Amino acid sequence: MKKTLLLLLFPAVLWAQSSSENFTLTKSVMDAGGGASSSANFGLVSAFGQPTPIGVQTSENFTLYAGFLSPSLGVSPLSPIQQLVIHEATPDALLYWEAISGAGSYSIHRAATFNFVPDGSNLIGTTSNTTFTDTNVLAGPETQQYYIVKVNP
Repeated sequence: MKKTLLLLLFPAVLWAQSSSENFTLTKSVMDAGGGASSSANFGLVSAFGQPTPIGVQTSENFTLYAGFLSPSLGVSPLSPIQQLVIHEATPDALLYWEAISGAGSYSIHRAATFNFVPDGSNLIGTTSNTTFTDTNVLAGPETQQYYIVKVNP
């Protein structure tokens, strides 16, 4: 009887509405139906049970980092080269990309924020190849890291 009662109450707990003055979530994070929730401070257009585009989604009031980030390496949305493959080879990260016509070399920049400005303070290397090894980037504590690869004439 106790198991049956628990199984009957479980969906009610999952569908319970969560809210505060800053948000309202009317969908269960366990469902696959998706939907939209919003408030004056945010908008959410999916749930855990459904596909969500991997990467960063932002609005005026929030940032959502979707995907499995362990350790966290990604491509900045500001990178001119978006088709960047990052392979974890602990403690290093191996970066690969397709050649860009007219490129003399490539500058690789890394920072802990996705919308950083590439400059001398975050330049980690320059190469004329379409591969780069970021040595020991995974040796320290797990932190989100983003790359920008710039094309040099």
